[in-house]
Amino acid sequence: MKPISKLNRVERRRIARPVRFALFVALCVGLLQLRLAAIYARPAAVPAALAESPSRREDAELFNRALALGLLRLAADGRIVIAPADLPLRQAYARAYPELLAPRAGEPDWLDGSWNDESRRLHRALHFSASGRYVRQQIEAFNARQWLAAVRWRSAAGLTGDWRADRDGTPLLLTTVMPPRADRLLPEATQGWQSWRRVARWPALAEDRAPVRFWLTLARPARRGERLEVLAMGGAPTVTGAVVLASEPRCLQPSFCAEPQAAAHWLRLELAAGATEVTLSVAPLPAAAVSDLHRYEYTHVQREGGRLIWRAIWPGAGGLTDAPPAAKSGE
Repeated sequence: MKPISKLNRVERRRIARPVRFALFVALCVGLLQLRLAAIYARPAAVPAALAESPSRREDAELFNRALALGLLRLAADGRIVIAPADLPLRQAYARAYPELLAPRAGEPDWLDGSWNDESRRLHRALHFSASGRYVRQQIEAFNARQWLAAVRWRSAAGLTGDWRADRDGTPLLLTTVMPPRADRLLPEATQGWQSWRRVARWPALAEDRAPVRFWLTLARPARRGERLEVLAMGGAPTVTGAVVLASEPRCLQPSFCAEPQAAAHWLRLELAAGATEVTLSVAPLPAAAVSDLHRYEYTHVQREGGRLIWRAIWPGAGGLTDAPPAAKSGE
C-alpha cells in the first residue's frame, strides 16, 4: 500500500511538538540558572574605597564647604545654625533696605559674610537638593543631642495621663526614644514606670538655659493622698500642683551622687484631692554634662575640640548607630 505523505507529515509534527517544547523549557531553565548565578554572585569583601557611597561623599563635601563659607555656624548653645532659606532675598534687599534686615536676637548676622556664585550654589544645594536634605537631617539629629530634658513616672494608684511640654511658651515635640544608658538612672526595678518623654527638638530661643515646662494631665481627678513617682532628667525641678514628699539626685555613675553631678532627680509627689495636672519646670542639661549617655551613639556630624567635623559612619550602618563591636569590647 502506498503511504500517504500528508498523514506522515502530520504524524511527524505531532511527535516533534513535545520535543521542541522540552528543548525550549531546558533552554529557559539554563538561562535562568545563569542569570541567578550572576545575581547572587558577590565578592567576598567590598573594597575599602567603595565602602562609602558616592552620595555620602557628596554629603560630606557639601557640609564641609558650607561650613567653610559660613552657611553653617556653631551657636553659643552648642547647636549648629543653618543659613536661612531666604538668604538670597535678604542679600538682594541688603543694599536697598539695610535697616530692615537687622539680625534677630540670638541669630547670626548672615549678611556679614561673602556672597558670591559659590555661596549661591552651596546655599541652593543645602536647601533644595537630596544631599542638602540629608545634611540638614544630620544637623537636626546633632542639635537634638546638645540639650537634654526628659521625664518618666509611675503611679501605684493606677493613675494614667499624658505629658506635654513647652519652653518660653513654644510647644516642644516629645519622643519616647532615649539612649539605652539612661536606664542607669533607675538602679532599682523599673516595673510600673511609664515610657520616657524626651524633648526631641529644640527651637531657637533667646535664653539658652530657659527651663522646660513639663505638665502631666491626669485622665481623672486625683483622690486625696494619692501619690506618684517622677524621674526628671535635667536640673533640680520646680513642682506645682503636688507636694514634694521626697527628692533624690540621680547620676549616671553607680557611685554616690551629689547634686552638682546629678543628671536627673527622683521625686515622690502627693496629689491634692481633685488635682488634674502636675507641672515640673526643669533646666535642660548641656550635652557635655551627659556625654556618657551618647558614648556609642553618633551621627555623621560630630564636635571634636570645639571643631565641627563630618565623620563617616561605620560601614554597614545608617543614621544613628552603635559603634563597631571592636569598640564596644573595650567598654
